[in-house]
Amino acid sequence: MGQYNEPVEVVDAEIISDGSDHSQKDYWRDQLKEELRAELREDYRHQFRKSALTTLGKSYNLGMMIAVVVSFNSNHSILWAIIHGLLGWFYVIYKIMFGY
Repeated sequence: MGQYNEPVEVVDAEIISDGSDHSQKDYWRDQLKEELRAELREDYRHQFRKSALTTLGKSYNLGMMIAVVVSFNSNHSILWAIIHGLLGWFYVIYKIMFGY
């Protein structure tokens, strides 16, 4: 019979317009609005993530600076200051809990 034995998939089609210019313009206007809304949502999410990561980065840098200063004042060693700087807030909290 036929050379193709694969089943045929039937897909429901969406009616775009009734043929008038007005309905076609409305369809494309609505499509454009939806695309713009999707882009704006994505932009907002991207800006939110970017600001959150910037805030976390600043917080980590602050913890690192405090840890380096506290460590150098306590131990008078650059090596320990570097190690404690990498630990950052963990070292600062440790020093607060267990004292100078």
